[in-house]
Amino acid sequence: MFLLNRDRPAEPASADRSQGVLIIAPVRLSPYLDESGIVYQTSAHRVAIANNNRWAAPLAGQLREALEAELTSALPRLQVQLQADAAETSRPILRLATRVDAFMGHYDGHAHIAGQWRIVDAQGNTVMRERFERREPLANDGYDALVESLSNAWRTSARDLAPRIQAAAREAR
Repeated sequence: MFLLNRDRPAEPASADRSQGVLIIAPVRLSPYLDESGIVYQTSAHRVAIANNNRWAAPLAGQLREALEAELTSALPRLQVQLQADAAETSRPILRLATRVDAFMGHYDGHAHIAGQWRIVDAQGNTVMRERFERREPLANDGYDALVESLSNAWRTSARDLAPRIQAAAREAR
């Protein structure tokens, strides 16, 4: 029913992607989020899955594509991609691993996202690990408003991460 990544930002015409490559690894979801229905926390210790309000595509894939779109726009000096190019060996390569522990509506009227980012260099060393958490108020009642707030929170979290990825890319050079 819903898609997070409706429109991809246009890549700047003058983008210089020479600083390196960022591979966005598949997003890992907590098991209760890896469902086709939208998750809503109904009390302090209970969540419900809305079986009549489903994601249009698997949530993990939508989150990964939204990350690619946001980071491509926010990191004009990096080549952001979903898969490694076998021929690419001349530029530093970083990999972004994402674990999502919360991506749901909350009974207090907010969308809640939480999880962890991890950036790994080409040798497999973790160069940055950081938790993220964001609560975004819903503009209205209903699942449409919830999905919009979840999407806004995800995009904002990705934009907040971009400067740290840029710093890691500079250090990898």
